[in-house]
Order: sequence, then structure tokens, then C-alpha cells
Amino acid sequence: MSLIVSYSFLLIILILLQILDMEEIILKKLEYQITIPSAHAFLVRYLKAAHADKKIVQLSCFILDGTLQSYNMLHYLPSQLAAAAVFIARRTVGRNAWSPTLLKYAQYREEDVKPVARAVLAEKSDSPTELKAVNKKYTSSRYGSVATIPVSSDF
Repeated sequence: MSLIVSYSFLLIILILLQILDMEEIILKKLEYQITIPSAHAFLVRYLKAAHADKKIVQLSCFILDGTLQSYNMLHYLPSQLAAAAVFIARRTVGRNAWSPTLLKYAQYREEDVKPVARAVLAEKSDSPTELKAVNKKYTSSRYGSVATIPVSSDF
């Protein structure tokens, strides 16, 4: 009986070592890049695709940061929130809201982004007055004072 238990124990150890070896191979292949896709990661990608200037970057960050304070925004995907932030920022500065390049990289059509953008703006206008940190941050000149810019909502 003792020999069977020892053999079983050794077999389990070998299997665990094989699993660890395979995990190491996978991690090395991924170059240890294993993060959860955040809205910010999508935002950076979309801003590059949009050839965004500093004002659009700052405005997009302001809009996206505002979504972090809202429980209601949790049912949207991080990629949707990032796309909505870029959409709103581009509209606000007078650029075309969406472009073929954004369509290619975001895989969202303008019609897909509009409802999310409307929800983001609705949540922003309904946010409690106690939640002032994001507005305070983006009112400073360091962040382009973008919190003082009236955001476009005519879409």
C-alpha cells in the first residue's frame, strides 16, 4: 500500500512540475505581458489611431476618468468606454467624431459608440456634487484645463 501511495505522490509532483514548466513557457512567449485590459489601455490605442493632439488626449482622459466614479458605467466594456471618450472629445474640439482608422482599430462603428457616449454624458451630468476630484484635477493648467471646456452633446 505504501508503495502505491508513494508512486501516486510522485506522479502528482511530476504533473505539477509539467504544469509549472508549461506556465513558464507561456509567460515567456507573452513576454510577461499579462494584464487585464483596462479602459485606459484601449484609450491609448484609440488615441494613437485617431492621431490625437494634446487637447483631445487630455479631454479623452478627463471623460474616461469620470466614468470610473460611476457604478452605472460598469456594464459597459472598457473598450466601449474608451471609444466613447474619444468620440466625445473629437466632437468637442470640432473634428469628425469617428474615422475609418478608428473603425479599423476599435472595431466599433459610430452608431455603436453613440449610445455609450450618450450614457457617459448623462452620467456625467447626473454625478453627485461631492465627486469633485476629477473635475478639480482637470481644471488645472497641468491637464490643459479641459474640465472648463463645454463638452459636445449634440449627437
